[in-house]
Amino acid sequence: MEKGVIKLLSPAKVNLGLWIRGKRPDGYHEILTIFHTIDLCDEVFLKEGPFRVETSTGIPMQENLVYKALIEFQRITGKEVEFSVFINKKIPEGAGLGGGSSNVAVVLKKVNELSGSPLSPEELSELVGRVSSDAPFFLMGGTAIGEGRGEILIPVKNLNLSLTLVLPQLRCSTREVYSHVREEHIEPDIDREYILSLLEEGRIDIFRNKLGEIACELYPQLGEVVRFLEHLGHKALVSGSGSAVFYIGKPSPELVRGARLRGWEVVEVKSWLGV
Repeated sequence: MEKGVIKLLSPAKVNLGLWIRGKRPDGYHEILTIFHTIDLCDEVFLKEGPFRVETSTGIPMQENLVYKALIEFQRITGKEVEFSVFINKKIPEGAGLGGGSSNVAVVLKKVNELSGSPLSPEELSELVGRVSSDAPFFLMGGTAIGEGRGEILIPVKNLNLSLTLVLPQLRCSTREVYSHVREEHIEPDIDREYILSLLEEGRIDIFRNKLGEIACELYPQLGEVVRFLEHLGHKALVSGSGSAVFYIGKPSPELVRGARLRGWEVVEVKSWLGV
């Protein structure tokens, strides 16, 4: 690696469960979710130099969440960002795995540190949360319950899981999925303490993702993935608003063969316990 370059790993997440509590006055939805980081990671390279943000997939710089967060960092702190950022994308985009949010958290945490920590942990969390609702979670990683838009976090005992991701050739729009939330999808009384007790007991198998169920209605291929996994006897969950589907356990030969025939990618991952 080039001298003076700092390499960071930026992990993905899955939502082990997601419930929609209702619509907020600001237009977002109130949710309760269980975030969990996995060891599928983007590679981030930071070096001193002209301020720019580039990715291996060619995301235009002005559209990149990291760029937007760094501009906000400059505005708040009055400190010039004198780093170039290159992100080697390994986390699929539009898959509900939080790659962009993770990149924001990982880069801003490091740039803040290299700039003399002008932002406190709370201020840093607030900044990244304005750019992406999921980003504050990636400042801590592990396992956490998320409330509000996902930015109100309660860390819980880290789980150590083996998981299998199934990735169809499909990008889901979070905005589109949320726009189809109906009354029957809303569970205003879902209780955090109840979810915490299930986590303590290890009863992850009964968790659901209401947002994922809507995504399966909107994107037939996603529903096909879920039904195929259930046919093989797996408890399949969509991560976030899709398109990644996962189950707890290792990939079976039947799954690998069936996914190959359908053009789906199968990735074996495990919990990521350090950010």
